[in-house]
Amino acid sequence: MTEVTAPQPEAPAPRRRWPMRLFKGLLAALLAAVILVVGGMSILLLTFDPNQYKATLIQVVQEREHRTLTLPGTIEITLFPPLTLRTGPFSLSERDSPAVFARADDLRLHLDLFALLRRKLVVDRVVMIKPQIHVARDAQGRLNFADLLPDSKPESAPPRSPLGLSVHRLQVEQGVLFYDDDKAKLHGQLDGLDVGLSGLDGGNAGAFHLETTARFVQPALATRIALRGKLLADPAQHSVALTDLALSAQGDVPGLKAMQAQLSADQLGLRTGSLWALTARQWRIKTTGRTESGENLSAQISLPTLEAKGDTVQIGPLDASAEIGAAQALQLQCKAQQAAGAWSALRVPVAQCDVQRGAAGKPGAMRLTLASPLQLDLTHAHYVLPAIKLSGQLTPSAKPQTLALQGNAQYDGGANGPMSGPTAQFQLQGLLAGSGMKLSGGWAQPDTLRLDVNADRLNLDDWLPPPAAQPKAAAPAPAPIDLAAFQKLGLGAQFKIGSLLFKGMQWSAVQGQLTSDRKTLALQPFSAQGFGGSVDANLRVNLAQQQYTLQQSGRDVSVQPVLQALVGKDFLLGKANWTMNLSAQGQTLPALIASLSGKARLDVRNGAVKGFNLAQMLRNARALLAARKDGQFAATAGEQTDFTALGATFVLQNGVANNSDLMVQSPLLRVGGEGWFDLPRQRLDYLLLPAVVGSPRGQGGADLAVLRGVTVPVRIAGSFAQPSYTVLWSQAGGNLLKQTLKNTLQNELQKQLAPAQAQPLQKAVPGLFKGLFP
Repeated sequence: MTEVTAPQPEAPAPRRRWPMRLFKGLLAALLAAVILVVGGMSILLLTFDPNQYKATLIQVVQEREHRTLTLPGTIEITLFPPLTLRTGPFSLSERDSPAVFARADDLRLHLDLFALLRRKLVVDRVVMIKPQIHVARDAQGRLNFADLLPDSKPESAPPRSPLGLSVHRLQVEQGVLFYDDDKAKLHGQLDGLDVGLSGLDGGNAGAFHLETTARFVQPALATRIALRGKLLADPAQHSVALTDLALSAQGDVPGLKAMQAQLSADQLGLRTGSLWALTARQWRIKTTGRTESGENLSAQISLPTLEAKGDTVQIGPLDASAEIGAAQALQLQCKAQQAAGAWSALRVPVAQCDVQRGAAGKPGAMRLTLASPLQLDLTHAHYVLPAIKLSGQLTPSAKPQTLALQGNAQYDGGANGPMSGPTAQFQLQGLLAGSGMKLSGGWAQPDTLRLDVNADRLNLDDWLPPPAAQPKAAAPAPAPIDLAAFQKLGLGAQFKIGSLLFKGMQWSAVQGQLTSDRKTLALQPFSAQGFGGSVDANLRVNLAQQQYTLQQSGRDVSVQPVLQALVGKDFLLGKANWTMNLSAQGQTLPALIASLSGKARLDVRNGAVKGFNLAQMLRNARALLAARKDGQFAATAGEQTDFTALGATFVLQNGVANNSDLMVQSPLLRVGGEGWFDLPRQRLDYLLLPAVVGSPRGQGGADLAVLRGVTVPVRIAGSFAQPSYTVLWSQAGGNLLKQTLKNTLQNELQKQLAPAQAQPLQKAVPGLFKGLFP
């Protein structure tokens, strides 16, 4: 039992780490209301008629603290052992405000009667029943109880009390602590707060316990906390020592469900005042839980020593490890050598993290090592990795990929002012999969990631995982396109790749910019060269509605290898130009295809349509016309219809592409056409309208000559994979008769009349046959 005198003014303490200030502040907030009332009770106890001084006590609190103290009940003193003073309900307001800072149903002081007779106020136990305390910190970091702390009035120390005050034990039952921190963005409360503290008088160490449930809305968490150990406080020396610490926490925290955490420590010592010091010995933390994606997580950290005194700090070697997942668990091992120095200039000679996943060489395996010295400015939350070495091996698919990068990075926690925020930046260069690589970027406010990638070459096929084998009977559900990350952070990225291989396609001079403002994701502009031509594109995505808008153009591109790579079909040859302006909306690829709308234009020259020979289908015309019998054909490998030019415009609506202006030219044929292509169902129904315009030669040439100038419809229908081809000879007979009569009449007019008279009549001949032939 030690007598405590009022604190004397002290020199301003150096800047401390904020967790220690917060620990001291929370403890002070819990005791502030008690100390005020207990100090006032010391006068009342001498007269044994405390109620007549209630008004005086309330006035003193108002004048000195600018706070309103209310004591609506009757203050009672029980003389039988233990001597007990009960205040009944009380409340204490915020400074210069009617808002309540603290209240309680009852405050009981169990007093030592014999010490009181010696003019010493010894409180054996302070009991607070159902207290409610509101702790707040504004955006500038000012606490709402800072004025109650002795350090807040260094210019005028309060007069020394004629009674020595000593408190042995503190007990809080069913308390609630409301916490609102605008600067740290923490908002919530501690419910069911039960606290028992002994060893407060500077004598022997006493047991302490704390149990509560933390319920926060920002960040969202619900966790049961229990803390036990031994406490020895020496108010005269401004010191607190905690030993045999054991803390457990169970519940949900951000990023972790069903968490179970245990902390143990041999010692935690804190001395406040001008010669403040902090000592920690043998800290160990173990945590288990499930991530938001459902993967199991386990982690542990050990710190043998931590000593801080004034402006210097010494940290023992740190060892931390974590494991995430089960089948191919991700294992993380981090170590840091012992460090010593000032809070603003702490140096760690080497810090290293090793990351492993899966068996070496197997798809999905990872072996990475990151090492660098550390330069820490803990007072301003500024950290520098001046010499990073990142090396290892990744196996995203079947082929291992090595990397060896060097560079630097730094992080600034934004402690330089209320308007600043966390920022980071990094620069790396070296080899990735044998290719020269430069990476740079950073993190800036408000929550924006910057990235600049410059690579000599990149083979995306080596980085994409192989497609999972699916049973034939099983139709896997389409995977959703997850863009949630772009709604949470801003992005400003640009990339330049000298050579890019993707699905067997070789592109060069690939470059573009990818940006996101949390509302819109944009890839614009994008350009690449390959297959004898170039491609340009702009893509915009409305993230809230998942609506896509694509503008793309291609020039002089050999279309066959591109179609083969993208859709797995080899049906068109030639040099292509195209433009498209399309939109779609959906959360999966099938949904996007089903909603595809817009317009596209395709022009191909000196190419061929593979799978059928249109000229060959029209041979044997005489017999088939006479029989008026349609001809059935199937796609045949090796057959193709050559052309010198092909052009078509497609209008898309809900995944169906309609065309009515097909124009195909070749020395022998002119082909028009119209029809539709159903992309979601992979079906088509298209009517080709070919006409012989050239001079056919070879076998069947005479039959084709009969069709000169005659349109013979050819219908293509069915699935994309196995379409059927039908030559509609039954509809070609009338066309042939009409064409024959037209040619005969025009020839006779030319023979019988002069050219000036025959020409206008010849032009009128086609109109004579309108409606005569279906």
